[in-house]
This record gives sequence, C-alpha cells and structure tokens, in this order.
Amino acid sequence: MLHYIVPCVLCISVTNGLSALTDDEIQNVTSLLGQESGGKPNTDLFRQLLNQETLIRMALVKNVHTLMKDMVEMKQSMATNDRRLQEAEKEILVLKQEVQTIESENQQIKEQATKFQQGFTDFDKKLEKIEEKFTQVANSCVEYERILDTKRRDYEKNTSGILDDIKTEVRYLSLTLLDLNKHTLELDKSIPNLIDNKMTLYSGKLNASLEMLSEDIAASSINSEQLSTNVSTLEKYHTTIMRMMSDELNKTIYGLKAEVEHSQNEQQKLSSAVASLEIFKLNMSLNSCGKTSHVGFTAGMTSSDSTWSGSTLVFPHVVYNNGNGYNPSTGVFTSPTAGTYVFYVNVNGYSNNYIYLDIVLNGSSKVRTMSHNTASFMTGTNMAVLQLVKGDSVWIKRANGKSYYSESVPITTFSAFLL
Repeated sequence: MLHYIVPCVLCISVTNGLSALTDDEIQNVTSLLGQESGGKPNTDLFRQLLNQETLIRMALVKNVHTLMKDMVEMKQSMATNDRRLQEAEKEILVLKQEVQTIESENQQIKEQATKFQQGFTDFDKKLEKIEEKFTQVANSCVEYERILDTKRRDYEKNTSGILDDIKTEVRYLSLTLLDLNKHTLELDKSIPNLIDNKMTLYSGKLNASLEMLSEDIAASSINSEQLSTNVSTLEKYHTTIMRMMSDELNKTIYGLKAEVEHSQNEQQKLSSAVASLEIFKLNMSLNSCGKTSHVGFTAGMTSSDSTWSGSTLVFPHVVYNNGNGYNPSTGVFTSPTAGTYVFYVNVNGYSNNYIYLDIVLNGSSKVRTMSHNTASFMTGTNMAVLQLVKGDSVWIKRANGKSYYSESVPITTFSAFLL
C-alpha cells in the first residue's frame, strides 16, 4: 500500500512545483521582460530561472528519495512493531494466565486463611475451655485446701481430746498399777503367814483329835482286836484329816496364785496400755513431723526478650510457692514429697518469632508446647501429669526457636501442684 502512495505524492509535488515555476513565475518574468526590453525575452534571466527550477527539481527528488527511505524505515519499524506487538500479545496472554493462576492461588489462600481463622477460633474456644477448667481446678484446689484445713483443725481438736482422755486413763491406770503393786506386795508378805496360820490351825485340830482319841483309848478297856480296829480307824481318820489339810492348803495356795496371776495380768494389761499410748504418741509425733501442706507454685516472666535462645527457661517472678519446691534462681522444681503432680506451661512468642518448649523430668522431655510464627504473638500451652518421688526435678527447656513475650502481669508462666 505504501508503494502506491509514494508516486502520487511525487506527482503532486512535481505538478505543484511546475505550476509554481511555470505559471506564476514565468508569467511574472514575461511581464518583467516585456517591460524591460519591449517584449523580447531576457535569456540570462530565463536561464537562471531554469537553473533554479532544476535545483528545485533536484531538491524535490532528493526529498522524495529521503521520504521513500523514511517510508521504508517506517515500514521496517512497523514490521518490527508488529512483531513486538505479537510478542507483547503473547506475553499478555501468558500474564493473563499467570494472573488467573495467581487469582486461583489467592482464592485457595483465602480459603485456607478462612479455615485457619476458623481453626484459630476453635482453638481459642478450646483454650478458653481449658482456662475455664484450670480455673475450676484452681477453685477446687482452694476449696480442697479449705476443707483440708477444716478437717485438719477438727482432727487436731479430736486428737487433743483423745490425748486428754488417754492421759486421764493413763493416770487412772497408773493409780491402779500402784494399787496392784501394793496389793501384790501385801500378798507376797501375807502368804507365809497365811500358810503358817493354816498349818497351825490344822495341827491344832489334829492334835485335839489325837488327844481325844487317846483319851478314848485310855478310858476304855478293850482287847487287842479292838485296839487294832481303833488304830486302823485312827490312821484312816488321820489320813482323811491330812488329805483335808492338804486340799485346804492347796486350795489356799491356788487361790493365792490366782490372785497373783490376776495382779500380773492386770500389770500386763496396764503395761500394754502404756505401750499402746507410747506408740500412739510416737505416731502422732511422726505424723505431725512428716505432715506437709499442699505443695504447688506459679512463676512467670514480667518482661519480654526478643533474642533469648538459652537452654533452661528461668521464671524469676514467683506468684505462689507453697512447699518451697520451686527455685526462682535456677528455674527448677524439686519435689519436697512423693505424689502425683500436674505441670502447666504457657509461652507467648515475641512478634513473628517462634519457640518450642519442653517440660523435662530429670533430663527427659515429657511434653512439648509450640508457639508458631503463622501470626504475631502466638501462644503455646501444654500440661503434663507426672508421678514423682521425693527429690525429682522438673524444669522448662528450649527445644527450638527463640524469644518470649510477657508483661508486668506475667503472660509467659510455669505452674504445678500436687494432687
């Protein structure tokens, strides 16, 4: 199309040039020549005009060539621009596809963000429920401590009353023991006298019987057979009397032995009662010495640290430390007594940092809390129920990450209590 336009322009330019040179100027020159020479043409002037027209024609041709060159360059530039335009259109298509991909990814990210937001909302609700449960546990602990204190006071009152009663009974038993000892001594002293009195009494009766028998023999004149019969009867009577004396004496001795054994049994009972009382006092003293109040503590941070990356996290601010098991200088809890303990840690990450913390028992990690960096100032919590013996150690160790956030009222905390 450019090839057809250029000749038309050339023709128009040449025609205009001829028209300008021949029509107007020649007429003007002719008129001038007619004025100067009376109608005869001036050849020098005409020759100059022709030269000027030639120069003009050459300049026009030169301009036409320049214009054609510019048109060719313009055509090449337009072809280059068309090629660039096609490449740009391709790039635009690629960019449109990338924009669509980005929009799709953005939509997926929005959906994931919505899910994460919903998850965080659910997590916050769960965390609120956990905090409510911990509040209930704390209230239950306070109520349990109050009931325990009431029971301990009642027990101490009852124990004091029982001890007073036992002391009264011990005094009565002591008096009874003294009476029994006195009675036993009197029995020990009276036994020989009693035996002597019995023997004297029976001997007197026997002698009286023998005398009466002798008098009967002397008074009667009997033959030998009767004498033998009387002697035999006397021997039987003597044997009977001796047996009766022996039975009475044995009965007396057995009675005395029974009284002595009864006294000894009473003494043994009293000794047993005293021993039981001593054992009861010992148990009471052991219980009073070994009795510990409810063990528990809460410690926290009152300032933040954006670069902390140590090993053991020390919580220097002590809120509660009953039993003095927690050391705020080392961050280590040492169990003062054996039992089942509940440990709880709460950490708040500083800005966009993340940190993982472990609850450690005697160097062994038991549970881990995670404060992630998917958002700023994320909170990580965890709890562990551990069976401890006296002297076991529990502390908080950094597993990964750095920093923690807290305020004057502690946010990052470490707590425990004995069930």
